[in-house]
Amino acid sequence: MSATSANLASLLQTKADITYYTQQMMFWTNKYDANAAKLQQQVKYETKWESAFDKAIDNKSVLEKGGVRVAKDNQCEDIADAYAHACVEEYDEEMSLELADKDFEYESMKTMYETLLEEMRAREESEKQLVSDSASDTGLLNQ
Repeated sequence: MSATSANLASLLQTKADITYYTQQMMFWTNKYDANAAKLQQQVKYETKWESAFDKAIDNKSVLEKGGVRVAKDNQCEDIADAYAHACVEEYDEEMSLELADKDFEYESMKTMYETLLEEMRAREESEKQLVSDSASDTGLLNQ
């Protein structure tokens, strides 16, 4: 009977761990998804920014945007950079790098909790069987 109680206590603890790991996995999945959306938007802005930069670096005509004037056949990267920022004000290189770092961190945490959850579910199944076996050995299930 005491073996059944111990096995049942272990099973209940495993169920509590599953609940905790499920909550953590959901937390990190939500953070990952929200961050991924922001990162995806910054990648779009970066693509537009690079296009504007390339257009300004070797342009064949005068370009003007947001007070930045780029002369014909410009070779100055500083001017091309200023023009690209005027064209795509939403692009923030620092934020893009930070979002990429968070993307890695959040995905790692999400994956870790998914793995722990799989392990806990496998443990739960074996503990259920152990509780069933120990309860039947005592005759409790037959009553």
